[in-house]
Amino acid sequence: MKKNNFSNLTVIMVSFKSNEKITKLIKKLDKKIKIIIVENSMNYIFKDYIEKKYLNIKVLIPQENKGYGAGVNFAVSKTKTDYVLALDCDVTVDSNYIANIFSKAKKIKNFGVITAKIKGQNYKNLIINRDKKVNMPVVSFNTGVVMLFKKNTFLKIGKFDEKIFLYFEETDIYKRLTNNNKKIYLYEDKMVTHVGSRSINAQYKNEFFIFRNWHYCWSKFYYYYKHENYFVAFSKTSPNLLGAFFGIIKGIILFNNLKFRLSYAELCGLFKSYLLLKSSLRMNIIKKLTN
Repeated sequence: MKKNNFSNLTVIMVSFKSNEKITKLIKKLDKKIKIIIVENSMNYIFKDYIEKKYLNIKVLIPQENKGYGAGVNFAVSKTKTDYVLALDCDVTVDSNYIANIFSKAKKIKNFGVITAKIKGQNYKNLIINRDKKVNMPVVSFNTGVVMLFKKNTFLKIGKFDEKIFLYFEETDIYKRLTNNNKKIYLYEDKMVTHVGSRSINAQYKNEFFIFRNWHYCWSKFYYYYKHENYFVAFSKTSPNLLGAFFGIIKGIILFNNLKFRLSYAELCGLFKSYLLLKSSLRMNIIKKLTN
């Protein structure tokens, strides 16, 4: 790799009880790459360990956990580079991959975001066209496990919506980019593997699944309410509502406590969103379901 190849790039990761996954990932990355980790689970031991071992990494601990998008926004506010790369901590990337996708970005004068081709994801109905100048597909959507932005574009578009704690944050920012004639590119030269729902340490998985179900349903309604209207949002989430009701009944009949709690979390997330209440009001419900 060329010297200073990464000098104008900052890699951003958001951690919530993900220290094992992040530690595994950063071992694969060149120490010339500037990295900011936002540690949303307030793990000061992890912060001390990482910052002592890696001089290229800064671990930020916010005053409170406001979610993934807010974590990325917080990290971006601390960067001095023109490009930022938001990475999920459960993706298989290395320094060569980052160098190559960054090289592509520098050849495009005006783009919204460059995303990764993910193993197992079907892109047949997502590709809109191909930009022949840079030989890259333009897509309508892609799972946001790897998102490379120009910092000024990211800030101009309004950053991630911090009302969204988790899920649909990339869908929302893609929508705003598209509305402002900014393209979503797919870097397809090499695929990445996304483990999915495993970025959190194994001992916290049930807590995370409950947390996930609540926020997925809340965010789905919020997204369609924000960009369409209440009726469309309710229509889009009605299958989730029915699924939650049936899941609760099934959990009771089968004496499956986890199934009951997962479905109840979905139902509560939907009701909070239908009442146009903030996603931060989840906490008492989540605590009761995870105790």
